[in-house]
Amino acid sequence: MKRFSLWLLVGALGCSDGDIGVTGPGGGGGGGDGRDDVTGGCTDADEDGFGVGCEQGVDCNDADPNLNADCDFRAFGDPWSPEQADGLVIDENGALTLGEDELADDNVWTANAEEGTVSKLDARTGRELARYPSAIAGGNDARPWNEPCNYGSAGNCPSRTSIDFRRDCFVANRAFGNQGTLTKIANRIEDCVDRNGNGVIDTSRDANDSGTVEPGEIVGDDECVLYTVNVGGLNGMPRALAVAPDTRFVSAGGNAWVGTNGERRGYEVNGNDGAILRTVELPINPYGALAGKLLGLVWFTNVGVQAAPNNPPAIVAVEFANGTVHPRQEVQSTVGCTGTYGITIDGQGRVWTGGYPCEAIFRYEGTADAGSWLSVDLGGQGRTRGLVASDDDRIWVAHSHLADGGTVGNLTSVDAETGAVLERHTLPTGKQAIGVDLDRQGNIWTIARETSSAAKLDPSTGVFQEFPVGNGPYTYSDFTGHSLRLQFPQGVYTDVAEACGAAGAMWKTAHWEGDVPEGAVVELRARTATTREGLADAEWYGPWTESPVDLESPPGPLPEGSFLEFELTLRSLDNATTPHLTGFVVTYACALQ
Repeated sequence: MKRFSLWLLVGALGCSDGDIGVTGPGGGGGGGDGRDDVTGGCTDADEDGFGVGCEQGVDCNDADPNLNADCDFRAFGDPWSPEQADGLVIDENGALTLGEDELADDNVWTANAEEGTVSKLDARTGRELARYPSAIAGGNDARPWNEPCNYGSAGNCPSRTSIDFRRDCFVANRAFGNQGTLTKIANRIEDCVDRNGNGVIDTSRDANDSGTVEPGEIVGDDECVLYTVNVGGLNGMPRALAVAPDTRFVSAGGNAWVGTNGERRGYEVNGNDGAILRTVELPINPYGALAGKLLGLVWFTNVGVQAAPNNPPAIVAVEFANGTVHPRQEVQSTVGCTGTYGITIDGQGRVWTGGYPCEAIFRYEGTADAGSWLSVDLGGQGRTRGLVASDDDRIWVAHSHLADGGTVGNLTSVDAETGAVLERHTLPTGKQAIGVDLDRQGNIWTIARETSSAAKLDPSTGVFQEFPVGNGPYTYSDFTGHSLRLQFPQGVYTDVAEACGAAGAMWKTAHWEGDVPEGAVVELRARTATTREGLADAEWYGPWTESPVDLESPPGPLPEGSFLEFELTLRSLDNATTPHLTGFVVTYACALQ
């Protein structure tokens, strides 16, 4: 277990507006010098009496015994500010730890295939917050964003969305007969980019407060659409889409994994800039994908209606750390029909796939190289499409068509351990249910393609609500980010430190305080600017993963600036262990001292 020195921080610490909290040796305002508020071990590499946890105070440069006392610090965590936490809670001891916070945003992202857009809904209210083009021009060969999809030679034809660790959205554009692409959309307005330099973010919104974003409210060059990049070759058809952790620790939101159905390839795409990092050959025609924590794998599935001797209904695993492709695992059905479609992974790491064109689902249990199958017969409900594992060990399944071809909007839940059917539901008006996912409140969302709608089920009451989205939604991937959170729990704390006024600060060191057990990790990213407004356009540095941190060494150095924005990311690597942070301290020296 890693145990860091515990500071007894005093004063108004961790203010969300970056006000001064505690000032260390050297003066500079705030709540005292803090030198007597330290207990625990002392880290003093240069043996000058100053350092993390040392009674004389922190050290501006723990490699130089001549630099110490003209160093101040800003401290956060006594108390932590709930408004700055996302996916984190404050426990009974005042420590920051993983948990579902009530303040986090909660959104549903649907790919509207026929009109080439992505709808963003507020999961709490069902209101459409924004509708983005699924592709923007520039540096790619995407079709015009507003060209309708004809499923043959026109349109970008988006289908899968996948939400990353920062709640940003990736969308894969199939672009039949043309160049397929991947697009990333920022979830937070502060992460959007003012490309035209007019001082505002040009983006879609529900300007007339109608509850939907109407065609005239869509912005073609939406500045919250961060990039669109080519993936694969002509008619490669990017279909499968998942987010996995970036094992290089470069992209805080994770990297996208894209499977091109027409090429039998998988691509790892840098989440920050869209660069292709890795290409792997797959033994199936990929149709869906999801990353799982066990063994660090991205699982791909194909689709039963494309079954062929070289593409039998199957799943295949790729190690997202190194790109190793494992043998495909062919579905072993006991219900007289074999198929594949959507994919989910339950809390035990077992892989489930929809069975289209069957009225069944299938569960794989084992390693990437060998395992066993369970068949679950859902006859009478309709052909199975997307599915999702919930936190309470259920699998929710969407049904789109009956055997005679008639469309339905049915939803089934089964026990993840036994496969027993637990509940059956029918959408009030929605037809052709394609995808299913959960929001942060535990509600079940189903995307209905034929009726261009999304349905929200409260499982505690059995009551549905239905909401309009764009034309022809065709989404059955991780469109809320629930599956990523289930497999890779993490949370982020963000705040701003201000120091030195117009003189500007030289940011020296940082450290976090508390317990980080084996099986958990903390990452720090930071950026600086001369003004608070300038932080939005500043470059992020990091991550640093060991405390204490030298901000003047790689992956720094941090530039000088009066404002420092930091992100502390807390991760559980085993889905059981969590960090508990009691404080965070960053040191600086004023540039003109």
